[in-house]
Amino acid sequence: MRNEGCGLHKLFLLAFVAICLEVPGISMAMEPASAFEDAFTAPSFVAGVDAVYNYPGMESFVPSLYAAGGYTVPFGMDDLAVTTAFAGVQRGKVAGFASFSGSGFDLYGEEHAKLGLSYSPLKTLSAGLRLTRSAMNIKGFGDASSLSADAGVVVRPHRRVFIAAALEDIAGAELGESREPLDGRTRLAVSWLSPADVTLFLTASKVRRFDMSLTVGFIAEMTEVLSFGFAGASEPDRIEYFCGIRVKNARFAYRGWYHGELGETHGFSLGYLP
Repeated sequence: MRNEGCGLHKLFLLAFVAICLEVPGISMAMEPASAFEDAFTAPSFVAGVDAVYNYPGMESFVPSLYAAGGYTVPFGMDDLAVTTAFAGVQRGKVAGFASFSGSGFDLYGEEHAKLGLSYSPLKTLSAGLRLTRSAMNIKGFGDASSLSADAGVVVRPHRRVFIAAALEDIAGAELGESREPLDGRTRLAVSWLSPADVTLFLTASKVRRFDMSLTVGFIAEMTEVLSFGFAGASEPDRIEYFCGIRVKNARFAYRGWYHGELGETHGFSLGYLP
């Protein structure tokens, strides 16, 4: 009976995944809807390095070598937990970036790998381009993969202000013979670090097949060690809180968020920034 229950549980998860891929407002671009993951938190030390993951070109504004990793459980679905790791290095006007994200269980799995470069002709401007490989496996149906490209531009008109634009899946790639289109996303964002060490951010995000999502929030550097943040987002409507700890060049961040119908979920990340 225990094995049968486990099998039914995983079949339910597989059905949940299928719904997430098709129903607007539940999942966008095959990833959990997190306000802070979508936001552009560039000026914040504790959360700022995370902005590199979704915004090509931002790696040019992160000095030297850095690395970060995260673990997210989408709305209590442990078997669909997403593990992400990324790193980059800057040398003069050129910066490199690499990342990997994967999730799934024995019936279903997906992964995304990225390699990118950015170039900064000015101290206030950077542009980035990334090659992305996306793959999906559903037991009994087979594998599917695709290659696509992402591009982005980041402008820093003032030492406390960042403006960014990013476009995922420029050419409209499809997953192998399944012909399932990737849900490319367009992002426009701005962030500002106030004199009180509070990072304010506003992000507009649009996935091809879904409505635009807006994210607004803040991260306050309470002390040299502790940070706290709050964000609200639409499509789907959700709220999220953030707590970060900084110890010398290392930082730990915990996020929790709530959706009216799907309930609560959480995630955390670790990072190193010289």
